[in-house]
Amino acid sequence: MPIFTEPKVENIHIYPIKSCHGIQVEECQTGYLGVEYDRRFMMIEEDTNKFITQRKYPSLCLLYPKINIKKNILTLTAQGQDDFEFPLQQDLSQLPQLTIKLWKDTLILFDLGQKVADWLTQFLILHKDHTDENDQGEVPRVRLVTIDPGVYSRPAHPNLPGVHLPLTDESPISMGCLTSLEEINKTLKNKIPMSRFRNNINISGTVPWEEDHWLVVSIGEATFYIVQPTARCPIPNIDQETGKKDAWCGPTDHLKKLRQFREEPGQGQFCCDVIPLTFGKVRVGDTIKVLERIPKDHRQFPIQQSCTI
Repeated sequence: MPIFTEPKVENIHIYPIKSCHGIQVEECQTGYLGVEYDRRFMMIEEDTNKFITQRKYPSLCLLYPKINIKKNILTLTAQGQDDFEFPLQQDLSQLPQLTIKLWKDTLILFDLGQKVADWLTQFLILHKDHTDENDQGEVPRVRLVTIDPGVYSRPAHPNLPGVHLPLTDESPISMGCLTSLEEINKTLKNKIPMSRFRNNINISGTVPWEEDHWLVVSIGEATFYIVQPTARCPIPNIDQETGKKDAWCGPTDHLKKLRQFREEPGQGQFCCDVIPLTFGKVRVGDTIKVLERIPKDHRQFPIQQSCTI
């Protein structure tokens, strides 16, 4: 008979620059913009103002940011380049404003200048990608933009005013459960790590797929609303340590079979989109307390996957 321990936070990650490598931390502060310092910066093509991600440039995961909060410094590191430092938080009043489209949202963001733009463009030149969308390996000039937390507005949910999306796709915070990944790995050609899914908070000690039925949970000093399972894009098909796509096509298509819900056909779903309801610190080792579960008559189940709880 299996023995399940109390769910707890196994690890925490912050991704300062959208689609770049993450930083593993022991604790994080949650607030109205999700996890502090997470997805506050984003690269755009200079000519088009279109944002760029690993979907088109998988090697972005080879750009490693480092944060020194005490010195207020964000450092960019990458193989073949000198480190580049700039203020983590800075006076934006003198910086040019740009109007950027991020999926369906139109945002006013701030251009961080030519020096960092040159460094990032050189990074792309050194790590030319050849993908389906970019089969010639063409390298655009890029710029780095950021938000102004004081005036930034991108509501996360119509019924939860005051909480906003940073430069994420769907939710302020993402969360995953390691035991559910273990179940997925039993059915994959090659096992994959949770880092493929780029979550902020990863949890151990659950029953597989238990998170499908959570509605409100308490972790550390904060409480969270579990909005929905996360619809997966192709990025989990990219090895986050090498920047290479899986030769065996990766987990995304498999998830469409294993984790496709009738309510959203054609979408492979794994991990959770999460909105903070109350704010505070979350630490590695914090236990997860389920405050509210989805009522049985509202539960959604994957088409192929049997219920385990």
